[in-house]
Amino acid sequence: MYSKTFTFFTAPPCITIECHISRGIPSLNIIGLPSKSIKESKDRIKSALNSIGIELPPKRITINLNPVDITKHGNHFDLPIAISILKALNYLRLEDNVLIAGEISLNGRVLAVRGIINYMLILKDQLSKFKFLILPKDNKNEISILKNYLPIRVKFISSIPEIFELGKISICTDFEEIEVNSEKEELIDLFNSIRGQELAKYSLTIAVSGRHNLLMIGPPGTGKSVLSKSALSLFPSPSQEEFIEIAQVYNLAGYDFDYWIKFKEIRPYRNPHHTSSYASIVGGSKEAKMGEITLAHKGILFLDEFPEFNKNVIEALREPLESKIITISRVESKVTYPCDFLLIAAMNPCPCGYYKTNIKECKCYPNQISKYWSKLSGPILDRIDIFIEVSNIPFEKISTQKYSDYEYYTVLVSNSFKARENRKQNKYNSELSIEEINKYCFNRLERPAKEAIEKIYEKQKLSVRKFHKILKIARTIADLNLEDQISLTSLLNAYKLAINRYLE
Repeated sequence: MYSKTFTFFTAPPCITIECHISRGIPSLNIIGLPSKSIKESKDRIKSALNSIGIELPPKRITINLNPVDITKHGNHFDLPIAISILKALNYLRLEDNVLIAGEISLNGRVLAVRGIINYMLILKDQLSKFKFLILPKDNKNEISILKNYLPIRVKFISSIPEIFELGKISICTDFEEIEVNSEKEELIDLFNSIRGQELAKYSLTIAVSGRHNLLMIGPPGTGKSVLSKSALSLFPSPSQEEFIEIAQVYNLAGYDFDYWIKFKEIRPYRNPHHTSSYASIVGGSKEAKMGEITLAHKGILFLDEFPEFNKNVIEALREPLESKIITISRVESKVTYPCDFLLIAAMNPCPCGYYKTNIKECKCYPNQISKYWSKLSGPILDRIDIFIEVSNIPFEKISTQKYSDYEYYTVLVSNSFKARENRKQNKYNSELSIEEINKYCFNRLERPAKEAIEKIYEKQKLSVRKFHKILKIARTIADLNLEDQISLTSLLNAYKLAINRYLE
């Protein structure tokens, strides 16, 4: 009888792969709480080794995934298990202090690992401890975005035979710069194609500048969806840190690199249908998967036909809009996902769509309109800062007006960033605390503006939340014009945007 034990590592967290070979009934067993996909790896490994002429001996081979009290999931265990078996059988010499991850196909190809960016970032404080990493060559593009972010020493392989030539494979230092097929020009063209709707475009500029959630109200066919999509062009490109956060989300969700690399230039835009399930939008299912609100991280979540969404879905937005995270709890897991998005919603003013419009006569009864609006609770409406009406464009504007001036609106957004930088304010205006609202908003009101807000507060019997909302919007409007003090005009414009006349 003989026994050999060798240790390798994979992630996350660092799992030790132990291989023990002994006499007994010929078998290959994997223990240590492996998932079903990991249990099936023994058949993939046998087939892959057979494809290169290696047959497992008629011995009892036991693979242990240590620590044994953590359930293991993922497609990255095949390669480290195969390498541990080869070393135990004396086919391979390889130092122990190596990080390995990879999936194996039946013909011996080494396939990409899903979620590799997250694995690397979780282990960023431990990567320097390893001599090098062994990863699939198909993950090279994904790893390249971390080249200036993490201390990565990687040897990429594409097939099982390359394992035996690791000594000849050098550590990768030639990460290529990835070309991005940006959609920014298309978004700019979309924005420029919109005629009229000056109030909507200006309001979207305020929303993007201060990250104020916005609700567009108007009859069908007035361009609410086009306006929301074109608003993406007003955002600056993500910073390196923001892009890596977005990449983490889409990498973990299983999207291809070719899909999410575009977010280096533009931000995510998610537009789920109103019939979408709770789990698809908020996140959930047995595996606690992420939903649309997480996929919209650092971008826009557009909810068209807002009241038609399931009431549970609408109410579930309350916490994410406030805290910018969502926690999904299941019996076997508890996962917290980021969801820092700008909410842009759209709806009709009533079920028929023509209440308080000059297009058609509204055919809805008062109780129908009341029931329609009651689908949106007070707490949800409180978390929306800006309410605007999007009405039909007069024929004169369609036929004679020039296209939108995109540059004008981007200058306004740029001004808002400069204004916050001058104040050394590291938050968007919508995220200011009560103390910061007093410091940056209330204490910087010009005298006429301060007198006006006092009268509005008393006469309209504003709640404290709505009072703070008006001040934060006024701060953003002043920032667009690089004004340190908030003028009466900025305050009154903010008040008009913060009031929903359909509920007043």
